[in-house]
Amino acid sequence: MVLVNFKLVSESNTTILKSKIVMLLKGLIYSIPVFLVTAVIFLSLSSDNPEKLILGDWQELEWSYEKADDLPLFYYDLSKIIKHEAEKWVFKDGRKIEFHKDNELVTVADYVIKGRGHILKLTYPNGKEERYDIKELNHNEMILNFDIGMETRGIAKLTFKRKS
Repeated sequence: MVLVNFKLVSESNTTILKSKIVMLLKGLIYSIPVFLVTAVIFLSLSSDNPEKLILGDWQELEWSYEKADDLPLFYYDLSKIIKHEAEKWVFKDGRKIEFHKDNELVTVADYVIKGRGHILKLTYPNGKEERYDIKELNHNEMILNFDIGMETRGIAKLTFKRKS
C-alpha cells in the first residue's frame, strides 16, 4: 500500500513537472517575438535619422565629374543642371533649404528625403526639380551624386562639409 502511494505521488510530481515545462516553453514562445520587436525598435531609434542629420549648414567643397567621357552624358541636356558651386546649403526645419553664396541668399527650395533615406529631392518655387543620390551622410560630411537617370548616374559628385 505504501508503494502504491509512492507511485501515485511520483506520477503526480511528473505531471506537475511536465505542465511546468509546457508553461515555460509557452512563455518563451510568446516572449521571443516581443524581444525581437523591441530590439528592432531600439535599433531603428538609435540609428541616425537622415531627416534630422541633414539639418544645418553645409559648405560645398567640390564638384567632381565621374563619367564625363562616357557617351550617355552627351544625350542629356546639361543646361538642366543647376550648378550650386561654392555655395552654402542650409537645411532648415519644415523641409526648406536655402542656398547662400558670398553670404547672400541666392534662392530657396523645398526638400524631401525619399526612399530609405538615400534620395534627396529639391523642388524650386518655379516647379523645377533636382534629385540627388545621398552616398554619404554623417555628422561632418555629405556626398551627393546628381541623379539624371540610370545610364548616367554618378555624373556629378558633390562633396560637403558641415559648417560649425
